[in-house]
Amino acid sequence: MPKKQLKESIKLIIITITALLSLGTVVFSVLEGWNLVDSFYFVAMTATTVGYGDLVPTHTLSKIITVFYSLMIIPIILYGFSILAKYEVERVYRKVSGIERQQQEQEEELEKTERKIQEQKRLMKEQQEALEKQEAQLRKQTKISKEHEEELEGHQRKIKKQEKEIREQEEELEVVEDVVKETMIKKL
Repeated sequence: MPKKQLKESIKLIIITITALLSLGTVVFSVLEGWNLVDSFYFVAMTATTVGYGDLVPTHTLSKIITVFYSLMIIPIILYGFSILAKYEVERVYRKVSGIERQQQEQEEELEKTERKIQEQKRLMKEQQEALEKQEAQLRKQTKISKEHEEELEGHQRKIKKQEKEIREQEEELEVVEDVVKETMIKKL
């Protein structure tokens, strides 16, 4: 049942119950000669099926009206409670669905981050292998000039820098995984 229709049903049932309680209060006040408070108390106890027995109809017409009044108002009250319960269930369901969607989005984001890190690791490995090949070629040369030595050292610094970046990214991934796990545990 759509939210708007459910709210309209709640309004309608509240109006109906209020009207029936008011009508019953007036009818029993007139038939039994009770004041309005006692009459309202009697119809409320009848509608909720509490029935303490401290006020009871004494006239035959009042007893007949009480039977039909009970048969009419008790199911309406129960229906009202069922609509309120349905409204609450749907509200909780929407909230749970939102949490599940959020969790799924976080998991997808985590998977994307892991894929990026794996791709960066693969690229770094390829670069490292390429640098190692270049280093081997440089060593094969009979005379290594000062310029070549500096270039080799620059490549090695680059490798170390890239290895450091990989370690930092792995640490960030671990932090993100911990946050997602904590969030999932808290929401469950």
